[in-house]
Amino acid sequence: MVSKNIAIVASLGAALAVTFMPGVVSATELEPYEFVTAPDGTTVFIGYALYGHHDKLAPDKGPTLKDGTNLDLELSIARVAHYFNIGKTLALVEVLQPFGTLNKARIGGTSFKRSSGLGDTILAAAVWPINDKKRQTYFGVTLYVTIPTGKYDKLQTINLGGNRVVYDPQIALHQGFGEHWSTDLTADLIVYGDNDEAGALGEQTLSQRNSVQLQGFLNYKWNNGLTTSIGYQGYRGGRQRLDGVSNGLRTDFNEVRFVASKFIAPKFQLLGEVNHQLNARGGFRQDVGFLLRGLYIF
Repeated sequence: MVSKNIAIVASLGAALAVTFMPGVVSATELEPYEFVTAPDGTTVFIGYALYGHHDKLAPDKGPTLKDGTNLDLELSIARVAHYFNIGKTLALVEVLQPFGTLNKARIGGTSFKRSSGLGDTILAAAVWPINDKKRQTYFGVTLYVTIPTGKYDKLQTINLGGNRVVYDPQIALHQGFGEHWSTDLTADLIVYGDNDEAGALGEQTLSQRNSVQLQGFLNYKWNNGLTTSIGYQGYRGGRQRLDGVSNGLRTDFNEVRFVASKFIAPKFQLLGEVNHQLNARGGFRQDVGFLLRGLYIF
């Protein structure tokens, strides 16, 4: 078993540089009410602080590595969005810039150098074919494009940057029911470009099949303006290959999420989230995650 684990660590370590991509995940991991629209001409600034503790790594095949396995994510994201009309259709453009640290990375007792600095920049554009405030129905379509501007060292195992372009078309629906209840539903198809500086020496090509992401929230708005939500997020697919050979990694997990938010001033909202992944295959399992978000409307 020891020799098998050493082989698994070597294989996984060579690919982790593009396996753990917090910038992409954070861009498409929506919060409740995010597709409820703002008026034409509105600019919004959003700041995020995230922490995630990962306690084990479960390859697609083979034993789960828990003893001596750890990864801590400490990430911030600055996000600016602007709403405008195209004819009679509301649209939005935005940019997101993550920065932070991947820290205390270990797999099966083998430690890896931390990565800190800028993550990959994310550009996005959205339109709302349905924007019906009276019926509380908002249906939006978004395209996220992640460009490889983040810190990437081909000789380093853990990297904040992915060294590849990622496309993520997303559809989202928010539907309200009366004065208190609402739901959010989203679906993504994530398409990954190749990283041609992967592997132990940075001389191999890492490719990845498409991933599918589903998210949902059930929301309740209290009389004092506080909103609480319980949600689900799931990823499927995303199997990776290094020079055409499977490396045992993919994107596959289920996550439960608990969110509370409140406008503490007319133009400023605070939001907090706690989440936990029930299972994960083909990558790290996040045992507990925390998110704090501040939103200001100009």
